[in-house]
Amino acid sequence: MAATGMPSSTEPAAAGPRLTLPSRCFVNADIYAREMETIFRHCWQPIGHAADVAEPGSYITGRVAGQDVAVVRGRDGCLRGFFNVCRHRGHRLLQGKGHLTAAIICPYHAWAYGLDGRLRAAPNAKNVTGFDPGRVALAPIGVAVIGALVLVNLDAAAPSFQEEFPGVEEELSAFAPRLSELAFHRSSVVEMACNWKVAVENYGECYHCAHAHPTLMTGLLDGDAYRVELFPRHHRHSTGTTKGGATLYQVDQESSTNADGFRAWLLWPNFSLQVNPGSNFVLFHFIPNGPERTVAKLDWFFGPWVAEAERDRIIEEHSRTTLAEDKLLVEEVQIGLNNLSYDRGVLMVDSERASAGTSEHTIAHLQILWREVMGEEDRA
Repeated sequence: MAATGMPSSTEPAAAGPRLTLPSRCFVNADIYAREMETIFRHCWQPIGHAADVAEPGSYITGRVAGQDVAVVRGRDGCLRGFFNVCRHRGHRLLQGKGHLTAAIICPYHAWAYGLDGRLRAAPNAKNVTGFDPGRVALAPIGVAVIGALVLVNLDAAAPSFQEEFPGVEEELSAFAPRLSELAFHRSSVVEMACNWKVAVENYGECYHCAHAHPTLMTGLLDGDAYRVELFPRHHRHSTGTTKGGATLYQVDQESSTNADGFRAWLLWPNFSLQVNPGSNFVLFHFIPNGPERTVAKLDWFFGPWVAEAERDRIIEEHSRTTLAEDKLLVEEVQIGLNNLSYDRGVLMVDSERASAGTSEHTIAHLQILWREVMGEEDRA
C-alpha cells in the first residue's frame, strides 16, 4: 500500500510486549524525505479556519509537505483548493489570507485566474500562435471543512475526509452540540526538538499521564476512566473530569459545549480534534519540520460565554504545565533515540488493549499504520 497515504489496519499485535520501530525511523533524513512523499502528500492536513473563507472571494494559504497551497471561496459559494503556483513561470500567486475582488492575479506577469482556478487572461496571449487559455488551470487539491477547520489533501484524487475517517465529523458534532458557537481565540506554537512521530505517539497514549502531567490529571481529567478506542485510521480518546470535579478552570454546566466530558480524535497521521470539558475546542497539529524537529501548533476556540481573560489564563496554564511537560518528554526521547545503546524499545500492550488508557496499544497501532504506508517490514 505504499504511496497511498491511506493505512487500513485496525488492530495492533496481540497483548504483551511489542518492539517499537527502530530508532533510524526517527532520525534518518532519507526516511523523513520518503515520509513527505509517501505520507504527507496523500493525507488530510489542517490549513486554516473556516471563518476566514466564509465569504465569496476570501482565501487562505499554507504549506503542506513543502508545497504552497491556497483555498479560495468562489463566487458560486464553492470552496476550492489549488497548488499556489502560477502555471506560467512558477511564481507564487497568493500570500497570507485576504479577499479577492475578481480574480487571482499573478504578481509576476499578471496572468489572471478565475476563483475557480481557470485561466481567464494572459497578457499578449492573442498574439501567441496556438496558445489556448481555456486549456490552462491551477492544479487542484482536496478540500474539506470540519467544524471550524479547513483541511486540504495534496492528492486531489484521495478519498474524502468522511471516507477516510467515517463517523468522526458526526461524533464531534454530537459530543459538542454548541461547537458552531465557538470562535478562534489564538494559537499556542512551540518548536520541539523531536521527530514528528515521537510527538504524535506521546499524544496518543496516557501511560505517562499520571506521572508526567500532575496538574492535568488532578485538576481536569479522570485518569482512571481514560479510554482509547481504535479505528482504521484514527483513535478516539475519552474520559470525564476528575472525581472531585474540574479545578484547573471553571466548567459552566449550563453554557458548556459538552458538560464535563473530554473527547479527542487523533487522526492519521499527525493531528487531533480535542474537546475539553466545558468550554473549549483545540486543534493539536504536530507539523514535521525536519527529521528531528516538529512544530506543535495548538489552535484554541472558545464560546462567547468564556471571558477573554479566562481564555488566556486557560491557554497560558496549559502552556506552562502540560505543553511544557510534553516538550521536555519528547525532546528527551529524541536524545535517547540517538544513543548508541538504543535501537528498539518495548511497547506495553496490556490485556485491556481495546480501551485502557494506560496501555500502549495505540502506539503499536500507529507504528503498524506507518509500516503499512511506508512499505517497511517488521524484521523483529
